[in-house]
Amino acid sequence: MATVITPTATLSYPHLWEPQCPPGAVDAVYSCTLIFEAGADLSALNAEVAEVATAKFGPKWTEQSLRLPFRSDGESKGYPPGSTFMNVKSKQPPEVVDRYGGEDGKPQRIDDPGEMYPGAQVRASLKAYAYDVSGNKGVSFALNNVQKLGDGERIDGRRSAANEFDVTENREDYDLSTQEMMN
Repeated sequence: MATVITPTATLSYPHLWEPQCPPGAVDAVYSCTLIFEAGADLSALNAEVAEVATAKFGPKWTEQSLRLPFRSDGESKGYPPGSTFMNVKSKQPPEVVDRYGGEDGKPQRIDDPGEMYPGAQVRASLKAYAYDVSGNKGVSFALNNVQKLGDGERIDGRRSAANEFDVTENREDYDLSTQEMMN
């Protein structure tokens, strides 16, 4: 089972710095949802799912007999029509890096959670695994690391403070030494 790098995806529900306990779960995990546009090349991800499923369940498994990580019901969640999404998680915190290189030529770390918002364009390093727990059989992906590729339109409806408020005073009218309005 190999590590797979996803194609470009839109980030949603990022819990990359603080683990969250999903509904019905016992343990908190680091997680995110990756949304792929219609037509995205998911062949490497599909190949990895097939390899892991065959190793665990044998060559006769079918898409109907297993739960697979790819979901296409995203329109009800506000995702673009025709998109595919998947939820990925890990008990270990992922490393998060930028597309820009540092002095060492490696991608620079991102330590500001605000940089990784719902709508950011990313790719992720994932590892497929099979499970057979309490009658649920399937294949999912563990989250290794995330790379921010660019900014995108926020998909959570949140606006920046600069876009929420109007200016109430001009800085040159305010005397910082006395913190009173100048007359």
